[in-house]
Amino acid sequence: MFSLRTKLILFMGILIIIIGILSCLFFLIYSKRQQEEALRKLGTSLVILLAQDNEVKHALNYTQSAFLDAPVKKVQALDREEEIGYWRISNIKTVMIEEKASWLNIQMKEIPTRHDYQSADIQLTHRMITSSGETFYDFSIPVVEKQTFSEEAFAAQLLGEVPAKAEQKILGFVQIGLSPYKLNERIHKIILQSIIPMGVCIVFGGICITFFLTKYFVSPIRHMASITLDIARGNLTRAVNIRSRDEIGQLSMNFNQMTKALKASYDEKEKIMAQLRENVNNLSNANKELVKINEQLNEAQERLVRSEKLAVVGKLASGVGHELRNPLGSIRNALFIIKKKTTNTRGLNDDQKVNQLVEIIEKETDRSIKIVNDLLGFSRTAKPAVSPTNIRSLIEASLSRLKMPEKINKVIQVEDSLPLIPVDANQIEQVLINLIQNALDAMPNGGWLTILAQREDKFLVITIIDTGCGIPDTVKNKIFDPLFTTKPKGIGLGLAISLNIIQRHEGFIDLKSKEGEGTSFTVKLPITKT
Repeated sequence: MFSLRTKLILFMGILIIIIGILSCLFFLIYSKRQQEEALRKLGTSLVILLAQDNEVKHALNYTQSAFLDAPVKKVQALDREEEIGYWRISNIKTVMIEEKASWLNIQMKEIPTRHDYQSADIQLTHRMITSSGETFYDFSIPVVEKQTFSEEAFAAQLLGEVPAKAEQKILGFVQIGLSPYKLNERIHKIILQSIIPMGVCIVFGGICITFFLTKYFVSPIRHMASITLDIARGNLTRAVNIRSRDEIGQLSMNFNQMTKALKASYDEKEKIMAQLRENVNNLSNANKELVKINEQLNEAQERLVRSEKLAVVGKLASGVGHELRNPLGSIRNALFIIKKKTTNTRGLNDDQKVNQLVEIIEKETDRSIKIVNDLLGFSRTAKPAVSPTNIRSLIEASLSRLKMPEKINKVIQVEDSLPLIPVDANQIEQVLINLIQNALDAMPNGGWLTILAQREDKFLVITIIDTGCGIPDTVKNKIFDPLFTTKPKGIGLGLAISLNIIQRHEGFIDLKSKEGEGTSFTVKLPITKT
């Protein structure tokens, strides 16, 4: 944003430059035209002087160049500034005399002879540029001789019948070339002595006018603007100190009165606002206490609900697990005996359908036994039997117990020289198996499985990343609840058991997921046991 002073200086500067340029340009054009007109008058006078000289006429009439010395010297005497570059006097048939100035670097044959006059009344002046680049003002005029009237013409004129007209005879031509060198010098002198001083005077006058306007108009306004800015920031003690009897002085007095009234209103408002702030602070403190109590109640309620749910699920899991474990064990043993006894029986082995059914029974029995073991594992609350463990070995052992699909690409990055951590190896291995299995289940069409292990401050961090379908935002807060699952054949205990194991190891487990892009589980385990 430009200030008023800057705008005024820019405006006046541009205006002064425009006025100065136009004035100097007008004066230069006017001076140049005057000098050119003076040069034309000089050239015209010189050629007319020669053309009307009787000796020149005699020389042309009788072709005697000796008569031309006196007229030529007379013309040279008039050329005080040596502007004549060349001169030529010729009759109808030949050139009688032609000369050029010593400083002229051209040949006279480069200058055309003027023989293009059809009437003795025509005078020709034109600007000519030679092949060497020299510029001349060429003045040419015919030399004529007026003859006397005939007797018949004189008688006719007296009687008023036919106007008498003198017959004119062209004797030859006079041609003079004037160089504009002196003209340019005079113009250059005018520029140095008149135009440049005039431009300097215009600029100096503009600066004086700008200084006057800035001091008596812009400076008071800027002073008032700075005070209004301080007042807008809250400093109502400022006053405008401008003493003048014009409109600006009246404006400053009114402004000071307005500031005093505004300060009185502001002080009154501050008293009211102080009381309001005190009341608001009291209400805010009371509200913070209520929010804190409410958060504590919510946390206590969540812990109570979770404890009750875990207790109920634990009892149910323990009872159901014990009730189902024995029958499932019997089924598995019976199935083993059936397969063993029928090994030598060809009929049964040849029946492909029966073999498929036996495999289905065995597979589903193993799955049921796994579910029972998960239920029993969830119901157990044994304290971890910790011992120094190498995390790389745990990751490799977990991967060896899982069947890796061919479409899955795995990346394992474990920092070198990671310390041993005090954990229950079996329980942490179970957590890793659960998390890796969930990642594989999330990528049925293939993808990338990345396992990272690194140290962060006092924790060893294990991150398991997949590029699967991701977890919707609506179920993220329920993903660790017991019996909650998004899988068609899951029972929702894997993550709940994993969370329980990590919490018993005084660690943390964190979930980051974006639907359609993948999921990341981060497990933090303390390096030293507290």
